[in-house]
Amino acid sequence: MSHDSANGAVNSLQPAAARRTLTTDQRDLLSVSAILLLVVIIATITSGGTFLQPENLANVLQQNTVLIVLAMAQFIIILTGGVDLSVGSVVAFASVLFIGNLDHGMGAAFLIAVLAGALIGLLNGLLVVVVRLPSFVATLGSMQIIYSVSKLYTGGGTLHAGLGGAPIPDSFKAFFDLSLFGIPYPAYAFILVFIIAAIYLRSSIGYFLYAIGNNANAVRLAGIPANRNKVLAYVFASAITAVGGVLFAARVSYGDPQAGLWLPLDTIAAVSIGGASLLGGRGTILATIFGVLIIAILNNTMNLIGISPTFQPAIKGIVIVLTVYLYSRRSS
Repeated sequence: MSHDSANGAVNSLQPAAARRTLTTDQRDLLSVSAILLLVVIIATITSGGTFLQPENLANVLQQNTVLIVLAMAQFIIILTGGVDLSVGSVVAFASVLFIGNLDHGMGAAFLIAVLAGALIGLLNGLLVVVVRLPSFVATLGSMQIIYSVSKLYTGGGTLHAGLGGAPIPDSFKAFFDLSLFGIPYPAYAFILVFIIAAIYLRSSIGYFLYAIGNNANAVRLAGIPANRNKVLAYVFASAITAVGGVLFAARVSYGDPQAGLWLPLDTIAAVSIGGASLLGGRGTILATIFGVLIIAILNNTMNLIGISPTFQPAIKGIVIVLTVYLYSRRSS
């Protein structure tokens, strides 16, 4: 074979590999879309049509906006081959920081909460990259520390006003009840976060994260600053999580130092149902959102048809295990 023919063969294989990778993500998206449609159909039938009532759909959105935002953040970390157990504690810390700093104005309070989230992400990233702790251990430790700091900040209770006495604005309290052009405000919030996250993942940094999740050593050998990009991923994800904390405060109208205890597990479940590999390097953020919606609709439907809270976690667990099992069987 000539040199030119050999180069042509190599070049023809590279787009094919890229197409296979893209097709895998597209196939996962189609699969989770089909599961979501099936869940909607089952929810509609079993609830006698109640599920599709506008009031109920708005309720599903209100209850799960924070989880959608956090799942997007968790997906970014899982994409690198890690996991972030501190998402719940960041939500708690961001909520109390936002409410506690309302004396400086809502804009300043929001900025303080998001910057605090970014700093926590920086700490997590450095523990993983520099100290070389497993992400599970690093974020588990930061989770415990952040919960303690949040309790110290509030004195152990919830915050219903700024530390200087500034009340929570009525417009902020009404955020989850307002709509624009018939679309609830929370929808605009997570759509904005989705756009920002999607742009981030479509940038060169996002492509590096996919590569890091697939083969971090190869990325380093290629001269790409894998460690720096990994740290930036933790910073970006925790900043998004802090936005989720502010949304949580808007939903409940207070800051809670103990909020989000179960959120890490729910976000991991959503990412898994969305078809992303927990080993990293595979998945899409849209499929992750669909994963959240599947969990949300399942929870809502079980409540509508009166399934006992005792059995609800077991049913949800079975659905999660079966879904991930089907993904693994298809990939093997």
